[in-house]
Amino acid sequence: MTDQPVTPMPRDGGWAAYTDHSRRLSALLHDERVRAEHQGATSRNGQAAVDQITYRLGAQRQHLQQLAVSMRLPEPHIGGIAPGPIPDPAEALRRAAAAADAADAAAENAHRRAAQPPLLPGLTPLARNALVYAAAAMLGTFASLLMFAVSPDTDLDRIPWQLVPWSLCGLPALAFFAGYLTISLVGQPRIGSGGTRSARAGGVICFVGMPILWFIFIASTRG
Repeated sequence: MTDQPVTPMPRDGGWAAYTDHSRRLSALLHDERVRAEHQGATSRNGQAAVDQITYRLGAQRQHLQQLAVSMRLPEPHIGGIAPGPIPDPAEALRRAAAAADAADAAAENAHRRAAQPPLLPGLTPLARNALVYAAAAMLGTFASLLMFAVSPDTDLDRIPWQLVPWSLCGLPALAFFAGYLTISLVGQPRIGSGGTRSARAGGVICFVGMPILWFIFIASTRG
């Protein structure tokens, strides 16, 4: 058997191919390393954002529970978080942050409204209470005048003395307690301080103002 001569590969061509493949492999490894580092950074940032929104939601839940207790309302029911149809984690986190901002704004609005009474919230406590007592006194005065108008003694040109105790004591007392009850029910803030019923001002308006109006009415009808 005759040995066949082996033709050697050109040294320059083989080395060039080897170096070309080496450069390509190095570039692929570099790109893969950069991609892995980018994915790792994205994952760490995403996890940090998830931890931040989770902590914020926990603080919101505690704040809502405390707000419900201070406002004397039932404790809010906060259910679990259902998975949403958003495939992009960054978009889901953005929407979660926007929803948390909206929840904070709603809670702040509820807190601000609860710090003011439902009745005439734009007035100071003294002005609001004075208006309530004045309205009750006007109704009481109207009732007193109506009682005098329908009394048989009035037709006889006489003062119905049996109605005087009601006009000077009974109706002013009813007007005072009606104003006091109205202020207690709808004139007090749910939370915070500053709630007052201005009992002294109400006493002056009802027990002094109503008799003065009654005497003015009697004097005008007898004058």
